[in-house]
Amino acid sequence: MRVVVVGTGTEVGKTFVATALAAAFRRAGWRTAGVKPVESGGGLGGWADAAALASAAGGGPGRPLYGFVPPLSPHLAARRAGDEVQIASVVGWVDRMRDERVVVETAGGLLTPLSDSATNLSLVEALMPCRLVVVASDRLGVLHDVGCVRAVLRERGLWAQAVVVLSAPAVADASTGTNGPELVRLGWCAAVVVAGRDEDVGDRVASALEG
Repeated sequence: MRVVVVGTGTEVGKTFVATALAAAFRRAGWRTAGVKPVESGGGLGGWADAAALASAAGGGPGRPLYGFVPPLSPHLAARRAGDEVQIASVVGWVDRMRDERVVVETAGGLLTPLSDSATNLSLVEALMPCRLVVVASDRLGVLHDVGCVRAVLRERGLWAQAVVVLSAPAVADASTGTNGPELVRLGWCAAVVVAGRDEDVGDRVASALEG
C-alpha cells in the first residue's frame, strides 16, 4: 500500500501525522518505509522531517531526493540552487521502495509548486497512491481549506481515496474541536480523524485508511 500525505498548507502537521501513521504500520507488523522526497528549510542541521519519517517507519533513506537549505517554496529553493524538481525522478525514487507499506510525505500544500510546471498535485497523480491522507489544522478557516482541497481532488477523481486528519493547532481558537463534526455534517467527509496535541493518532489514521 502506498499512502501519500498531503496538506492544505504548510505547517499544518503533516510530519506529525505521517510519522504516527508509519509507526502504526510498523507496530502492526508491516515492512514499512517512510519517505519525504522533497524538503526545503533543512540540510545544515540534517533533514529533520525525512529523518523522523524514516525512523518512525523503520525504513527509508532518511533524507530527501531533493533537499534545499532555504525555507522557501520548493520551486524557488530549487531555482536558487540551480536545480529543478523532476516528477519522474521522484516517482522512480519512490518506486524503488519495495516495502509493504510506503508513506510518502509531500512538501507544503497540495498546490504548492515543485517546479514551474508541476505542483504536489502533479506528484500525487504521478505516484498513483492507494490512499491519500489530507492534513489540515483544526482552527478557524479550515472549512475553507479542506473545501478547496476537496474541490481539486474531486475534479481529479481522487477525493474518494482521501482520509482527512485535523491536527491540533499550537493555539486553539473558538472553532477548534468543532470543525471535524462540521465537515461530516456538511457531507464533505464520511469521517474525520481529529488529533489532539501530543496524541499518538497513527492507529486511528491507519484504521480509517483500511475502512
